[in-house]
Amino acid sequence: MKIMDSSTKLPQKYLYLILILCSIIIFSNCIEVMINVKDINIYREWLNKLKELGETIVEDVDYYQLYVSANLSHFFIKIIVPMILGIYSYFVFKRSKINKIFIYIWTVLLLGNLAFILIELKFDSIFFYINIICYIILIITLLSLNKFMDNRVN
Repeated sequence: MKIMDSSTKLPQKYLYLILILCSIIIFSNCIEVMINVKDINIYREWLNKLKELGETIVEDVDYYQLYVSANLSHFFIKIIVPMILGIYSYFVFKRSKINKIFIYIWTVLLLGNLAFILIELKFDSIFFYINIICYIILIITLLSLNKFMDNRVN
């Protein structure tokens, strides 16, 4: 009885595609957060939204620091999955093999991040569309990697 090995080495073509797309996502989010933090008008809009929501403006609170911290925290949440996917894919390529669990777990995590991006509804930002396109291509890449593994086994 022959036991089928369901793991395979990550093809270099897929590694490069994953790394390029993850880099684009991280870079576009870096540029976006830099623009948001440096533009005083965006900060003033944020402060006005706080006032409109009925938040009491306390004098001894540094709202700019709060604004910067909130943007950086949001940035970190948006890039953590592509950052870890890129690093993990590189080390899997160099030292190990992948299996279907790799594909399914990363697909679910990418779908979650895509949903998180879509919920923002930032239709006026080019970075919103860049992220959506990159996430969709990443998900399609992982699913085609699944098909590649199926064809390899059969």
